[in-house]
Amino acid sequence: MNTSALAVDAGQTNTRAAVVPGHGPRVATGPGVPRLEGGADVAGIAAPILRSIAELGELPPSPVLGVGLSGIESMSAADLRQLAAALGRELGATRVVIASDGVTSYLGALGDRAGAVVAAGTGTVVLARNGDRWAQVDGWGSLLGDAGSGFAIGRAGLDAALREFDGRRGSAGLRDAAERLFGPLAKLPLQIHGADSPTKTVAGFAPEVTRLAAAGEPVALDIVAAAAAELATSAAAALGRVLAPGTPTEVSYVGSVFVAGAPLRERFARRLGQLWPAAELLDPVGDGLAGAAALTRSADGLPPDAHLVFEPS
Repeated sequence: MNTSALAVDAGQTNTRAAVVPGHGPRVATGPGVPRLEGGADVAGIAAPILRSIAELGELPPSPVLGVGLSGIESMSAADLRQLAAALGRELGATRVVIASDGVTSYLGALGDRAGAVVAAGTGTVVLARNGDRWAQVDGWGSLLGDAGSGFAIGRAGLDAALREFDGRRGSAGLRDAAERLFGPLAKLPLQIHGADSPTKTVAGFAPEVTRLAAAGEPVALDIVAAAAAELATSAAAALGRVLAPGTPTEVSYVGSVFVAGAPLRERFARRLGQLWPAAELLDPVGDGLAGAAALTRSADGLPPDAHLVFEPS
């Protein structure tokens, strides 16, 4: 492994950076990158990445930089090159490798093995791989997709809270949780639509939903079960694009949605077993930060439309 390397996992909720090899104590967390729904703001994307790296303190000289970036699919090749050049210039990097966070989630969870990885945090993306064949499912953003994501769970929970507030048979438990988090529900629309990132704010309610689901609240359980089914459906769809039906394979997962509680993981495993009985569900070996570290070693075999290798002149 290159001894002068930096790894960054740039998600919508937060950005993490580490000096590699090894994480140890040298891991820093900063703000998340903006969702790229209205064109790429290269400076706005670079800022939280550089801020998280700055939190590491003393940096290795002339590092190789590996970045797993949420929303890379919305960036043009020119935008990516501009971002890589800006990061390389600021850090004095000899090489910059930027890949989608789906790719780095896959590398962190399964490494080079065939299978699928479901990355479910604020958004959702599923990648499947079989040798040089890759397939992506979802990752379309909160307006068009992200089924089973933290946003989807949070939105469904707030919907149930507002229904109860209106008298439309929602969930009293979710209404109470929403009031504790946001205050009077009559003012909730102003808070959501006036937030710097409405998507992140809505996703921030997902932990309350999963907490109530773990306690047995029926509406919350239904929301979590629906999210688990969506994630399993996406995993099976991705597998079906790179493997013959019924092929034994491995599936893993990363992201805050899966660490939130057992009800979702259990229902995901059950539904995946129905859709792809030969799939073995594995705990991830590592996370997206570990996958970003893998980029600093090699970008060989990655899908060509989901990564950029840049060497500053």
